[in-house]
Amino acid sequence: MKIQIAEERNLFLILKRSIIDIYNHLGYSILISILWLLFAYPFGVLINTGLTIFMENTNFPLGLLFFLMLLGVPYTAFILGPVHTALFYQMNQVINNEGQIRGFWEGLRKHYWLSVRVYALYTAMIIFCLVDLVICFFTLKALGMKILGFFLLYLLLFLVFWFLYLPGFIVFQKNTLKKVLHKTFVLVLDNIWLTIGALLLLVVIGVLFTLITPLLVSFYGSLLLVLMVHLFNGIMMKYPDPVAPVQEEGE
Repeated sequence: MKIQIAEERNLFLILKRSIIDIYNHLGYSILISILWLLFAYPFGVLINTGLTIFMENTNFPLGLLFFLMLLGVPYTAFILGPVHTALFYQMNQVINNEGQIRGFWEGLRKHYWLSVRVYALYTAMIIFCLVDLVICFFTLKALGMKILGFFLLYLLLFLVFWFLYLPGFIVFQKNTLKKVLHKTFVLVLDNIWLTIGALLLLVVIGVLFTLITPLLVSFYGSLLLVLMVHLFNGIMMKYPDPVAPVQEEGE
């Protein structure tokens, strides 16, 4: 049993399994990847625009905060977060040979409002931490603020790690907002090195795919989602909570 759990948590085997799954479901993988990038790209542009404007004039940090909060949080909460969760749900069905076009709408309908609450709070925490970080490094000159900036950097990275597990707790388990955030917090703390390795792997792949645009558009989103599915399932094998989705009444 311990050997099986170790294999399920092996990043090389997770990546290998993810690539095989994408190859076996090439059509769905390309479609899902394009959809994921289509919705993720505007959020990246929003963050980049806000930081670019701030760097041109670092005297108005609250402007950056209001800009990102007013635009970034609603977009992520009502659009990007639920879409990401629905595509995660759909990709899980695809690799289990149960994929259907209506799977995306099914996942969106089942998990929309929990996704809205989770990603609204999660994005607000990320943005607040990010803005405080740039204020400490680029606006305030005191040494104490620089030290605080390094603490905020670690906190920001810790919050970024949550991204890998949030949709798993939304889709695969019956959880409330509080339980999703609490379980994600504990899971990251208990699996910090594996989480760091998985995120670095995705960053390296993303950088390499960026050099070849067709790969980025056609496969990065689906690879990200499949790897997240296998990573979550592999880690959860050592915990008592169920990994498989709980069947709802009437199904």
